[in-house]
Amino acid sequence: MRRAYPEWGIGEDAFSYISNHPELNLIQVFCHPKLLREHPRLLAYYRNIAVLSQKSIFYLAKIDVKKKETDVNNIIPLEPDQALRLSILFNEHITLIIDSSIQSLTEKELHGLLLTSTGAQIDGSWRNAIGEEAEKVVQRLLVNEAKERNFLGAFISRTGTSVEQFDLARLEEQVSNIHKYRGILLTNQTSILFSSEPDISLIGGNGTTLSVIEVKGGADPAGALERYGAAKKSFGEARRLSPDVPTILIASCITPEVHTRISQDTLITSYYNLTELLSDNSTSYDRFMNEVFSLLGIG
Repeated sequence: MRRAYPEWGIGEDAFSYISNHPELNLIQVFCHPKLLREHPRLLAYYRNIAVLSQKSIFYLAKIDVKKKETDVNNIIPLEPDQALRLSILFNEHITLIIDSSIQSLTEKELHGLLLTSTGAQIDGSWRNAIGEEAEKVVQRLLVNEAKERNFLGAFISRTGTSVEQFDLARLEEQVSNIHKYRGILLTNQTSILFSSEPDISLIGGNGTTLSVIEVKGGADPAGALERYGAAKKSFGEARRLSPDVPTILIASCITPEVHTRISQDTLITSYYNLTELLSDNSTSYDRFMNEVFSLLGIG
C-alpha cells in the first residue's frame, strides 16, 4: 500500500495521518483491492467506515454489494475491476472524512468512527457532522490556494472588526482554527467570506458580491435531492440581490438525477464533486481554483 496509495484513492495527508497514528494501522482504515478480492465480506466493513449505504454504492459505482456482503460461503467472486473501483470509492470517502475531521473532531471520536464494526449502521448525526465539516475542508483549500498564489493577506476575525495578518510561520495553526475567522482578505483587496446561505461569498474590492458558493457534504444519495434543493434556495436569494451573480455548487454526492437537474438549471453556474476536488488524480481542483480566483481578479 505504501507504494501505490494515490492510485487507490488515498489522499496524501490522510495517508500520512494514519501512518503516524499510534493506535491505527493502514489496513484498518484504507481498503486494498487485493484484500477485497480475497475477502469480499470485508465490503461491509470498509463501506461503513466510508459512511456509504449499499444503495449509495450502487448509485456511485454501479455495483450491487448486498449479495456479496451476505455471502456467508464466499462463493460470489469480486472481479478485479470491481475491487479496484470499490477500493477507490471507499478510500476517497475515507480520505474526505479524515481530512475534514482531524482539525476539529477529537482523536477519540475519529477513532470510534474508523473502527465501526462490520455491518454497523452509522448514525445520521455523523452524516450531518461530515456535511458541516465539508464546508471547513473547502475553506481550508481556498486559504491554502490563496497562500500558494501569494495573495493571502490577512484573516478576518469572526468577532469584532480586527484582522489577523497572515503569518507563514503560523499558517498551520491559523488554518486549523479556520472556524475562528469570518474569512480572508486578499492582497488585491478582495475577500472570501465564510458564512451560511451562502456558505462562501467572494467579495470585490468595492463590496459587491462576485460569486457565491454552496457546499453540500452529505454522502447519502437518498438526501441528494434535498441538498440540491437547499442549495437552490440559497442561490435564489443571492440572485434576488444580485441577478447576474455566478453561483457554484460543490457536493459530495451527485446522483444521476441530480446531475441531470443541475445541468439544466440556469440558477447554477457551475458545479463540482467534492471528492474529486480532493483527489490527487483529478483536474477538478485546478478548474475550481482557476474559476474562483479569476472571479476575484487573480489570474
